[in-house]
Amino acid sequence: MALLGWMAGAGIASGAEEAPAKPVFTLPECIEIGLRQAAAARNAQRDEQIAGTRIGQVRAQALPQLSAKGSYTRLDEAAAFEFDGERYEMGREDNYAAGLEASQLLYSGGSVGAALKAAKLYREAAQVRVQGVNNGLVRDIRAGFNDILLADEQVKVQAASLAQLEDLLAQAESRFRQQTASEFDVLTARVKVANHRPLLIHARKQAELARAAFRNLVQLDPADYDLAGELAFAPEERPLADWLAQGAEQRPELVEMRKYLGMREQDVRSERGGYLPQIRAFANYDGNNPESGSGQDAWEWGWSAGISAEWDVFDGLLRRNRVREKQLELDKARETLADAERQVALEIQTHYLDLQQAAETVEASRETVELAEKSLEIARVRYENGLATALDYADANLALSVARLTRLQALHDHMNAQARLQQAGGEGYEEGGNGP
Repeated sequence: MALLGWMAGAGIASGAEEAPAKPVFTLPECIEIGLRQAAAARNAQRDEQIAGTRIGQVRAQALPQLSAKGSYTRLDEAAAFEFDGERYEMGREDNYAAGLEASQLLYSGGSVGAALKAAKLYREAAQVRVQGVNNGLVRDIRAGFNDILLADEQVKVQAASLAQLEDLLAQAESRFRQQTASEFDVLTARVKVANHRPLLIHARKQAELARAAFRNLVQLDPADYDLAGELAFAPEERPLADWLAQGAEQRPELVEMRKYLGMREQDVRSERGGYLPQIRAFANYDGNNPESGSGQDAWEWGWSAGISAEWDVFDGLLRRNRVREKQLELDKARETLADAERQVALEIQTHYLDLQQAAETVEASRETVELAEKSLEIARVRYENGLATALDYADANLALSVARLTRLQALHDHMNAQARLQQAGGEGYEEGGNGP
């Protein structure tokens, strides 16, 4: 029997499978996964590659061009004439031709050079756009990470508060049975427990939703995971003036707009280049099959070379209006950049003030939590000694929960305001580091 019992126990132990441990991600790991897998980041990198191809397209205009051509023509009747009663053909019914042509642009009034500079600026703008997309993604990942930390802590606070109320209910029921507490105390404790359970259910549901949204943002593979981090207070020491100066210089959106402004300037120069002639050098090498009656069997080949110039003397003021259009677009770009600089400054100032407000709330809530913990302890002792009612104890427990939730929310708001401020100030993320 002992052997059978041991074998049965061993079978149960061997058949039981341990649940796989949930993966744990840190904030830097989440950021690096998001930058690698998020669709916005990948598309921004594709835009940069597209910009690189445009440089090649413009550069092709300044490189030599080589083309080959060939033709075949079938005539219904070869040209001929008659002389002294005899017919002489002047050509062939089957005619072939082939040739090579090389050309090189020598001068375009600066149009090609300006277009090449504009294409390079476009690629630089695309590179900056990648940084801007990454910065925004890092901000969102940090905010989502903090949302999960807050949701988990809120679940813990609500669970602890419910446990306190359930303990209060157990004491009230015990005292009621001992006839040392009234039925009102029991009913009050039951109502408090019943009212608090939905708060815990809601907190757990919010935690699940936060995890689902974060998984979609970062594109995490596992459906169930944990995060390694905590809501912590890190005061910001840099003054607002430093943030404003940094944002004006490093904010990717502003840098990108400055690149576009340079592109508009090059567009004006390129369009003005149309007032000047285009000069090209060319060389041709052509061959044809010999004509009928020429007595030659080999193809006839020959070459030619020269320089061509093309100059629009008068185009109905088309060029003038094009230059005017490009100039107006340049003026619009300057005005848009100036407005964007003002908007970025306002955004930085707003996030900086939000950060200060959250910091003040964090400092104020620290003392509030300490006072609420002390108040709950006093209420517990008074209730156990019959000097306070269950309602007094429940109110003290509720006050402590509110104080803890307020502090957690303030820590969360401070961390998120810091993430938004760093993104607004143009701080980038260094892979392998701790992030911005």
